[in-house]
Amino acid sequence: MNKIKVVRNQIIPFDNDDVIICDNTISFSNNGNYLIEFIESDNVDIEININDNLCINLFEYSCLEDVTLKQTYNLGKKSSLILNKFYNNTNTLEQVEINLNGEGSNIKYNFSSVSSNNDKYTININHLNKNTSSDIFNRTVAKNNSSNIFDINSYVENGIKDCYLNQQTKIISLRESNNKINPNMFTRDNSTIAIHSSTIGNIDSESLFYLMSRGIDYQTATTLIIKGLLLSNINPDMETRGRILNILDKIGGE
Repeated sequence: MNKIKVVRNQIIPFDNDDVIICDNTISFSNNGNYLIEFIESDNVDIEININDNLCINLFEYSCLEDVTLKQTYNLGKKSSLILNKFYNNTNTLEQVEINLNGEGSNIKYNFSSVSSNNDKYTININHLNKNTSSDIFNRTVAKNNSSNIFDINSYVENGIKDCYLNQQTKIISLRESNNKINPNMFTRDNSTIAIHSSTIGNIDSESLFYLMSRGIDYQTATTLIIKGLLLSNINPDMETRGRILNILDKIGGE
């Protein structure tokens, strides 16, 4: 997997003919798998362009404090973006803009996070051409006294036909926390297929009981459930997976 680093709010250039970096814009010109890691950053504003007919698998990894993130993703004709993200931030304010510019473009957005303070995410998905699709999956584990707000907005422009919109968000609270999910879908075309689901709750008691009935202690059982939730919809490389597992191993007993 090719690695791209964003250090102190700036994209670090690297030698790869398939990736063009200009200021804080990344443009892909060939299919590939990439990892973007945010390091020592507090105010990131980047734009990512997926050219026509490309399939890009992108993983974003972040462990930051007091960070503002703005990411814009532009997809060309018949392009596909599989975007997997894992955040272990403290105090996150993120705005995501997804522009499905080209006919037949599609995105699968898989977000997992551990929240320990105040996090707010705004995700805007703009269907700007026909036969475009978006699958938005968010999974968060909220630790004690944390606050999570998800504003998810899918838009289909007037006259745009045959679009597919899917939003699925789930927040699991380990202790007392303040969580809110605002799913919105805006379309005036009856050919649009729109699906959404929002869930806020605690660790599933039946799953916990089942694991503990097999001799697994409470902390280990809780950790296994958390890992299943947060890793089920992302696909990190082995090194990044190991880093995520180390984070998740520490929160099962909190």
